Amino acid sequence: MQFNICHLSEGISGHDGQVLGIIKTLGDAGHEVSTLTLNVYWRIHSLRGLLRFISRKLSKYPNFLTVKLILKCYKFTPLNKIDIIVSGGANLAPLNLALSKQHNTKNIHLSTPRDWNVSDFTAYITSSRVSDLPCNLVPVIAPNIFDPRTCKEMGEKFIAANAITEMNYSLLIMGGDGSGYVYQKNEWTALIENFIIFCKKNNTKPLFITSRRTPKKIEELIERNYDTSMSVLFHSEKTRGKFHHLLYIAQNIFVTEDSSTMLSEAISSGKRIISIFPREIDAPDKYTEINSKYENLEFIVRCEINKIIEFSFTGELDISERVNHSLRSFQNSLIETLGINQIK
Repeated sequence: MQFNICHLSEGISGHDGQVLGIIKTLGDAGHEVSTLTLNVYWRIHSLRGLLRFISRKLSKYPNFLTVKLILKCYKFTPLNKIDIIVSGGANLAPLNLALSKQHNTKNIHLSTPRDWNVSDFTAYITSSRVSDLPCNLVPVIAPNIFDPRTCKEMGEKFIAANAITEMNYSLLIMGGDGSGYVYQKNEWTALIENFIIFCKKNNTKPLFITSRRTPKKIEELIERNYDTSMSVLFHSEKTRGKFHHLLYIAQNIFVTEDSSTMLSEAISSGKRIISIFPREIDAPDKYTEINSKYENLEFIVRCEINKIIEFSFTGELDISERVNHSLRSFQNSLIETLGINQIK
């Protein structure tokens, strides 16, 4: 069965990554998926605060008039035939709802609820349960485009193409200030220095992945001092490069825990992750709950920056079987909720 999917996007990588994960989940179920990415903006940028408020309040009572008014709050290209609308982030929920009503189509959204009703979405995906309705799905791992099989396939291709003979790598995935996490300058330098010492101590070569929130000066410091020919650097490449292969070839994967998206992506490789955190943390409860869930499931081990050097794993390292089970379970729930058949 083929589905025409509309991906509503306001250009936030964390939200887009989760939406693409939903689309991947549908494709992995054996369906042919055609995706249209619809870039969305506020109708008048200088009034975005007011438009955000209006659209959210109107979304509580969706009817012919409120749908028309919600659509007037946004600027986007008109839609043609669409089977499923998918979006992430609170700003896009009212538009998703309105377009779904206008086109009489299924819709999926990922975010904490605000004024709107969960029942106005075919599937409403959250990190913890917010409704007793069956449409509220709570995946164990936040949706993303990674899984153990794909990481292995891309990793093996990379190994063959680059004639790699030994898998002796450690990977540091770096975010930045956000979600209540604040890194001081000395913590950034300590993070890199301690990671490098860890690599030397464990006879592994360092690999780096940076993101939009990683300070540009820190990325430049890494480029000046270390071999980054195999690393994925956001500011240098001016985009978020692909890194499935790096998750596969790395023996040890360190991730700064300021991004639940990055943690979820790394976990989805099927490897247990070392989650790094700074001294200053004032994260919202829902974010803390995600990290605690991953820690309780033994998907991650939390580690302070100054303890990286001495870090060593105990217990299970390969979690691919449990990850695959979690991904499959969510796929089954999503397919059932949407009322479509699973082909594979």
